[in-house]
Amino acid sequence: MNIGRPRKLEPDAILEIATGIFWAKGYEATSIADILKATGLHKGSLYQTFGDKKSLFIACLSCYQEQMLEKVSNTIKSAKNPIQGIRIALHEMIDETCTIGECSNRGCLAVNTLVETAPHDDDIRNVLEKNEHRVQKHMIETLTMAEKEFNHQLTFSPEITFGMIMTFMCGLNSVSKNMIDIEQSKQLLDTQLQMLGL
Repeated sequence: MNIGRPRKLEPDAILEIATGIFWAKGYEATSIADILKATGLHKGSLYQTFGDKKSLFIACLSCYQEQMLEKVSNTIKSAKNPIQGIRIALHEMIDETCTIGECSNRGCLAVNTLVETAPHDDDIRNVLEKNEHRVQKHMIETLTMAEKEFNHQLTFSPEITFGMIMTFMCGLNSVSKNMIDIEQSKQLLDTQLQMLGL
């Protein structure tokens, strides 16, 4: 038995564990000690792989956003039409942020970070903004396709529709963590989508 030997984990496994901790506790409240305890790594091994706490968090956040965008994209592609795909994807986002993991109603990691950390950290805000531009491009293209190829009539332009969806989902993220349950969240989402012609 090699007492004290650092635990060996693949970088992806470390990111998954660290993401869960950051997601549950928030960036500020999470310490390197929390990460080391959960992964079984020594500080030197963690720093050698990811750098400091902020670098690790940015890696976790980037990976999380990439996975969320991929899920949304795949859901939309597999749906009968773009509007159905958007509706299903948004419902899946509620399921993902309200029920996954040991900590329920923990919200969206990206939105939580937007509120907690991004206002006073340019590096983290830039990561969020870069991903938001990618999501915006994808969603506007999808809404435009719904109009042109499926003759779907939106209440507003694709650009305004996307902005209202994002604003609504960010607000819903906050209230669903403390004030309403998952079913109420979905009812509010359906009402909002109906108002937007979705």
